[in-house]
Amino acid sequence: MDTRAHEEAAHQFSDGTHAPLVALACCQRRIRLVCRPRRVPGLLFAFSANQEFCVGRVERSGASRSKTLGDRESNPGWQHFWRENRLAACVPDNPVSAAAIERHWTAFFSELPAGTRVLDIATGNGVLLVWAGRAARSAGRELKLTGIDLADIDPARFLPEHRDDLAAVQFIGGTAAESLPFADGSFDAVISQYGLEYADLGLALNNAARVLAQGGQLRWLAHGDDSIVVTQGRAQLADIDLLLGPEGPFNAMSIYIEARARGRKVNRATRTLTEALRAAQAHCATNPPATLVSQLCGGMLNTANQFGRYHPADVKYWLDENRKRLRGQRQRIRDLLSACLSRDRLDEVERVLGAAPWSDCKISSLNVGEAGACVGRIIHATRR
Repeated sequence: MDTRAHEEAAHQFSDGTHAPLVALACCQRRIRLVCRPRRVPGLLFAFSANQEFCVGRVERSGASRSKTLGDRESNPGWQHFWRENRLAACVPDNPVSAAAIERHWTAFFSELPAGTRVLDIATGNGVLLVWAGRAARSAGRELKLTGIDLADIDPARFLPEHRDDLAAVQFIGGTAAESLPFADGSFDAVISQYGLEYADLGLALNNAARVLAQGGQLRWLAHGDDSIVVTQGRAQLADIDLLLGPEGPFNAMSIYIEARARGRKVNRATRTLTEALRAAQAHCATNPPATLVSQLCGGMLNTANQFGRYHPADVKYWLDENRKRLRGQRQRIRDLLSACLSRDRLDEVERVLGAAPWSDCKISSLNVGEAGACVGRIIHATRR
């Protein structure tokens, strides 16, 4: 085997953050571990010690949650996405930015009078409604909270640590923003974070107007085409395209696994993998931080360099599961880029909200941090 090529590739990606993937396992089969497993800090699709099935989010043996992401409307990917322990999605990677978003919403909810009927469109696992409930309790009052989503959501089941916050919320899954199943004037506030823009804007906003009572408010944080979330999405899409490309690391690793399992053409497969990793290293250098590429390629590299520790079928399973996740993630990013409010789509929003029954339409950027990074468009309007 061409160990020198492996050593050269290892030098390119070894930064001390990638531990061997020694907790790999397949369904209904334990892997024989030959070294002490340890958690891989920061690895996107990490593997943790003392767990049988650890692809993606760490889960206990026997767990049956799906691990496929996907398109919100054309497949069940968003249902699976919300069946993992995540409160929010599509927020900036920077925790300072995420905290600024929470502060914005908390300030809005704190001003709502007691008994306000709130509808969250495209609620996901209910992050806005969790913040709304907390803000109301801090102010000594209660709100009537409802969340709908096109996915078949069940937040309390998958977010046990937020069960108390979610207990007072009515969640309705399988519900499109364009056809809300509520009577006219059922709510005093309609809210959405990174959700309404995925719908047909005209139909969704008309439905929002219908279910709002006179004087009711619309408050919507939408992806703008210049927001940091969209910018990060574009960069991550380039990372995923490189990883899943015909000559990318995932295909090269597949070839390597097969060669090692068969004991044939190992040197050729090693060269193919090394070339793919070198191309990935060059991508990281020219497109920093490229964290996804760096972490996954680091995991592949350590696995290849210590391949004798693992059963080939288990490594293949790990690779295939991560490929599924990346494909789903790529589709979600493409959805995001299509949904974000380009100039044309923003013009459409302004036209709809500038006419009856809407009034007082205001659109502004939500900027955070010292650099004033944009995290989206705040859209506010009142139902006449």
